[in-house]
Amino acid sequence: MNAGEPVLSAALAALAEEQRVRLAEFTTATRFAPGAVVFRENDPATRCWLLQTGSVVLTTVVPGHGTVSLETLHGGDILGWSWLGTNPRWQFTAHAVTATDATELDVIALQATAADDPAFTYAVTRALSGVLIARLQSTRARLLDLYAGHRQE
Repeated sequence: MNAGEPVLSAALAALAEEQRVRLAEFTTATRFAPGAVVFRENDPATRCWLLQTGSVVLTTVVPGHGTVSLETLHGGDILGWSWLGTNPRWQFTAHAVTATDATELDVIALQATAADDPAFTYAVTRALSGVLIARLQSTRARLLDLYAGHRQE
């Protein structure tokens, strides 16, 4: 692997070699400086990032409470799931906490392959969805821990 070459996430290791090579055509190596805005809530969601190093925090504005940090992602995580929705707009704002290296995936270009090669697009989406399911389960576990001490009476 050459310096500056995009790195695919371990989550995509289940893809066949030819699928990984093809997917790499939709990626670009990128770096976010500390404090850089990766995306803003309500803007169109057209990319996702496979984080290699660094940290990115997801925030939202809660009326009466200001900006609230929801989660911090690190190297190995995938950032930017909103493109999967029917209205692909960012649900949160993302800022780099530290210098962050990532592989940017152009999901618009990926989705355009669906008509020409639905098996490829399905394999990539399924691999990414596995990571999303794991993230949802982790969030569920955190919520259970958070509310474990609160009994309903």
